[in-house]
Amino acid sequence: MVFRDVSTTRALALRMAHQAQHDVLTDLPNRLLLNDRITQAMALARRQKTKLAVLFLDLDRFKHINDSLGHDVGDRLLQAVARRLLGCVRGSDTVSRHGAMNS
Repeated sequence: MVFRDVSTTRALALRMAHQAQHDVLTDLPNRLLLNDRITQAMALARRQKTKLAVLFLDLDRFKHINDSLGHDVGDRLLQAVARRLLGCVRGSDTVSRHGAMNS
């Protein structure tokens, strides 16, 4: 009988899956994971005959912050907004980041 320690391989696979589904800057779910969660939430709402809410929030003039104060400040602002939004919702809710489509 041969035993192999696959813990390193498993940890790498989990890390890769996380990176594929989360925004690098904020560690929030990305579009891919959000689409999956919305699909699941819609199916659950249909089954339970309940309602579902989706809120999209846009930070107006964010490009101005990056241009005038630098990308490091912009990144810290996005991270702070992510933390605050997470603090305002239930653990079962999803806060997701959709990066800019065009720069």
